[in-house]
Amino acid sequence: MKALLAKLSVILTLASISSYLLGQGAPSQIDAALLDLSARLGYGVGIGNLSNWQWEQTTFPNSALGCPTAPVADSAAIIGYKFQLTHIGLTHDYRVSNDSALVVYCGEVDPAAASSAPASTYSNRLCGETATAGPYMRSRINVGMEAGAVGGLLNLRGQPSADAQVLLQIPAGWPISVTGGPECADGYVWWLALVNGQTGYIAESGADGYFAAPIAPPQLPSREVLNRNLAPYLVEFGRVSGNFQPAHAWSSDNRFLIAPGAVGSDGVWVYDLHQAALSPQILALDDGIAALAFRPKNQQFIVGSETGALQLWEISAGEPLAFSERLRLNAHAGPVSAVAFSPDGNQLASAGPEAYTHLDVDRNFAAIVWDLPTVSQHEVHSGNSGLIQSMAFSPVHSDILTMVDAEWLRNWVTYSGDNRSVFDLQFGVPVRFLALDYSEDGERLAVALDRSFENVLLYRYQQPEPLASFQTPTFNVTALDFSPDGAMLVVGAAEGLFSIWDTESHEMIATRETDGGIFDVSFSPDGTMIAVSTDRHSLSLYGVPLGSG
Repeated sequence: MKALLAKLSVILTLASISSYLLGQGAPSQIDAALLDLSARLGYGVGIGNLSNWQWEQTTFPNSALGCPTAPVADSAAIIGYKFQLTHIGLTHDYRVSNDSALVVYCGEVDPAAASSAPASTYSNRLCGETATAGPYMRSRINVGMEAGAVGGLLNLRGQPSADAQVLLQIPAGWPISVTGGPECADGYVWWLALVNGQTGYIAESGADGYFAAPIAPPQLPSREVLNRNLAPYLVEFGRVSGNFQPAHAWSSDNRFLIAPGAVGSDGVWVYDLHQAALSPQILALDDGIAALAFRPKNQQFIVGSETGALQLWEISAGEPLAFSERLRLNAHAGPVSAVAFSPDGNQLASAGPEAYTHLDVDRNFAAIVWDLPTVSQHEVHSGNSGLIQSMAFSPVHSDILTMVDAEWLRNWVTYSGDNRSVFDLQFGVPVRFLALDYSEDGERLAVALDRSFENVLLYRYQQPEPLASFQTPTFNVTALDFSPDGAMLVVGAAEGLFSIWDTESHEMIATRETDGGIFDVSFSPDGTMIAVSTDRHSLSLYGVPLGSG
């Protein structure tokens, strides 16, 4: 659903929140809006007198602060806030500059305008300027994956047109290899496909819905908890395919596995592992997804968009699943490059090209640490030389590790904002860092390096010398993840191979090869599976069947 405000919006019901949290949850600029409202009404109105309020931090194009009825005295861009204050049944729209020098009243807001609406399923970004007679439904398939017919027979045609010659009628169950496309014409999304040795065009969707979709794998079998002895017997349980990016995230209770949609899909693909069939439910979003993470101890996930916004969504169990947006933050100018949650789920770190903050710091490449219970910026980590590509909270220490433009690792103390540079001076020559992960006990850290020897290092927390170095079978490491018990480390590589290592003996236990480049790999929270995301629009689940131990 869309939030009421275009970028950052925070909706809180005051009756359920203490006055302390209210004071922490809103920026101080709200006081200027309340002072003006009090003057208009002729009596004092404080934050405790409001039945509801929202705030948004954003950059306004000029001194009108985005209010269409206000005069423009200065054309320079101004950082400020939008406030919507509900008092005695009326909602008042205010704009306040960061220094509170400008306070603009935009009038009352129609309560009906606050209703949320789902993002349209007819907004396929793969359909470019050559598309005719749209709109077009979002694409669930893409080049390089297999699909199947939905419902009845699907026509394979000689050209991407509903009037073209039918070469073959495809029944449900036949594999369709998508080899090219799409072409968007006459309201249909067409893909070049290979079916039973015949090449032609299939219509993925049209006015009547979807005609082709990814093939769901069989039901997952019962499985063992993985350990050093069982890892050599690892097999692929199943593979889901879809128009999503090579990334994923688990819910901490092991129920949900999510993947960010690719261009043309632009939504979150949600797999409910409690269901027999791994069929996705897709949350359609208005903006492209740049980063994604599940919130620990919650059925909530954060989406970092290409526009720099953060959206916190909650999943409610049911058939179908229900999704509700809990928070939207206008965080960065440009795509969100990385997000990470603290182990307790109460803090969220986000990074991007420029941080939107009222704090007096260098905003370029800065990371923001948000305190979610109070909906406030806890601190801002500045002074980075480039874009932060990856972040990780220490599971037990008050630290955040950041990887900047794949060149530096920096350790931040989250409660003071101090920078503690731990790894900058480890090597006599420049080294690019490719991936990082903490063990669940927080005492060990694995980092991957861009070099042809000893390309994965294992560190003890805050120790400058590595405990061990691993020589992985391939060099282009893209992802690392410790098993829940810390006994194993899985390493994924762009060459399409992942390896599993014993973190005590420092020996390789097993390797497996996929048919696409691996860009994300992780153990499930219960330790029974390994998820592998590839650049072939696939997400594979590996494990050991129950009874193998």
